[in-house]
Amino acid sequence: MSKYSRYLFTAVILILTVFMLINPRETVAASSFGFQLWYSTVFPALFPFFIAADLLVSLRFARILGLLLEPVMRPIFNLPGCSSLVVVMGFTSGFPVGAILTRNLYEQQMLTADEAERLVSFTNNSSPLFIVGAIGVGMFGNPQVGYLLAIAHYFSNLLLGILWGFKTPSPAVSRISPIISPQSSGSPIRDSNSEPNSIGKILGNSINTALNNILAVGGFIITFSVLTRMLSYWGFIDLIAANLVKLFSVFNLTYPLAYGLGMGIFEITLGSQTVVAAHSPELLPSLLAVSTILAFSGLSIIAQVMSIVAGIPVRLSFYLMNRFMQAALSITITFFVYRIFLAKTISTISLPSVPVYKVLYCCNVWTLSLYCMAAGFVLILFMISAAWYKRP
Repeated sequence: MSKYSRYLFTAVILILTVFMLINPRETVAASSFGFQLWYSTVFPALFPFFIAADLLVSLRFARILGLLLEPVMRPIFNLPGCSSLVVVMGFTSGFPVGAILTRNLYEQQMLTADEAERLVSFTNNSSPLFIVGAIGVGMFGNPQVGYLLAIAHYFSNLLLGILWGFKTPSPAVSRISPIISPQSSGSPIRDSNSEPNSIGKILGNSINTALNNILAVGGFIITFSVLTRMLSYWGFIDLIAANLVKLFSVFNLTYPLAYGLGMGIFEITLGSQTVVAAHSPELLPSLLAVSTILAFSGLSIIAQVMSIVAGIPVRLSFYLMNRFMQAALSITITFFVYRIFLAKTISTISLPSVPVYKVLYCCNVWTLSLYCMAAGFVLILFMISAAWYKRP
């Protein structure tokens, strides 16, 4: 951290401390809201995926995929085959599983520094449960809106991955197998933890790692919940909204939508809910605003991702640049898909009266979760089939 960044961070912490001291009631309310959001929505939705992700890496499933899927991942994303696990899990489970898996693969020397940075930049997404269930059904009251936002969100991130793959020179020697060392003439690389472990120990380690990660996510959610309440209570969000209205005056951005975007800069759920509650007379501006918030993901999610990849060569500036690029792509896709397919069928917003921390459960989330996992396995099988077909 540079000297000026440290000064800025210290100033923010001091201001936040002053707010907590002079506004204890607002602080407790914001903390309670963040905690409810975490234990009722984030914990049950992410914790099983955290365990599964760690188990798949510990059991060397990523290495097997690396052997099988190099012919597919290298031409499309210019990444090794093992990164296919990160892509599938990142697109089906949500933040910050992509960052966790990328760090694990980098630490096992299965990714280079450039590959890890590019992989993190497009595999951290909102989960289908959140976009379709929480936003589409819970906030907009229409699952078709959730599908539209999901298409724009995931397709824009895939385009980013493909774009960086084309712009990055291919390695001189393709690392088709992350298991075989060039110096070993076919002998397996011996990892520092190559001693066989029992299933119980592997499972216990994965659960402990998942618990640490999910607790860290909860800490970020509560911290940014208090920070957002402070900024809203003291009028900083109003200033941000006023400047956004001036900056995007050519697009006729209304103040209520700008206020929701201001909230979304810091927290994705609060920002999306504020945009929907703005009761825009037309649906498209609200969709574009929520699509922007989903692409940027909020400083809370960005801080979570950067804390996970701390210590590996992933630049914050590069990650932020990709969030802005994804926002531009996502807005474009949302606009054209809405105009072509949904403009005549959806024109109003149906607002259900559901608390935000319960909004994920406005639909059959377990069925949707199973669909997501099944889609991930189908995608892996399809990629394996494509790789097998391309073999000489």
